[in-house]
Amino acid sequence: MKMTFQKLVIGASMAIGVSALATAPAHATSFSFNNPNEIKTYTGGSNGSFIANNTVAASQALSDGNASSNVELWYSTENPTSNVGFTATQGNYAATVSSVTANDWNSFGSQWLGDLLSTYTPFQSVWNGFSANTKSLVTSYFPLLGMGDPNVGSFQFGQNGGVELTLVGHLDVKTKLSDTLTTKLNDAWNGGVKSLFPTLTSLPTALEVQTKISALQLLVNSPLTPAATKVTLQAQITQLTSFKEVLSLKGTLTTYQGEIGASEIAKVVTGGQTYYAYSFNPTASGITASDDGVSYSAYYTWKTPGYIAPPPPSTPVPEPSVILGLLGVAGVFTTRRQVKKASI
Repeated sequence: MKMTFQKLVIGASMAIGVSALATAPAHATSFSFNNPNEIKTYTGGSNGSFIANNTVAASQALSDGNASSNVELWYSTENPTSNVGFTATQGNYAATVSSVTANDWNSFGSQWLGDLLSTYTPFQSVWNGFSANTKSLVTSYFPLLGMGDPNVGSFQFGQNGGVELTLVGHLDVKTKLSDTLTTKLNDAWNGGVKSLFPTLTSLPTALEVQTKISALQLLVNSPLTPAATKVTLQAQITQLTSFKEVLSLKGTLTTYQGEIGASEIAKVVTGGQTYYAYSFNPTASGITASDDGVSYSAYYTWKTPGYIAPPPPSTPVPEPSVILGLLGVAGVFTTRRQVKKASI
């Protein structure tokens, strides 16, 4: 009976100690999603799987410390029509991260373009030579780039409530940018430019377009050309000028030797401020997505201004009750040893 009692005391003391260690305070981040039907989770690595419409899997991917597991916000198309995403909370901190719409591009498009051109300077001189009409036209392409449906690999609050995101994307987006320009050039060609080049069966060169512009300009300057005709000719010159300038932009993109790293973009609202999270500084991820073998080749990190990283996890210090419990165990063993000696 005495031995049974001692075992019970030892077991209880150890349970108290383990329980106290296991219940050390933790500050977990919780996630809620405003439209689960438009989220898709990738489980990570090059052999991962896709899980649609699952908030438990999405919450895990955002907080598991593995950036290759990620959550796509608005996965049905590449051009979101609403801000789909999640709200993260931790204590008194809260932040909402969502997809980016065409209306959002109107708010931050010039900022994004300025950062793009300052990062990839060979395109700055090309852009500076554009007419105001072409600049406005190219800016209108931004929402069509398919960059507003971000894949978020991780989310973390900082010490001061700031936010850090890892965005998962492509290491080089030249092909995506080139495809967008090609589509818009073909649209313009079939939408009216082709009628000005009746002998051509494919897109003209920039030189051929410039030759046509010069010919039309001679007619505009001729005193024999009726005023109404001059108005029409001037509209054609404006159209052709933009067409030629977009052709030159595509040509510069084609001959550019380096990679063009540009992340997808997320809208972040926290601390009463609205930010647009993006980066032009990729880090090779070492993986590609299991479905296409191309996506997810890069990570992009973004932080709110003044972000302070949280301290690294520390070894928990036992509570006084834990120490007392362990001392109690030691006392029982000492008593047993003394009794055993006295009985010999």
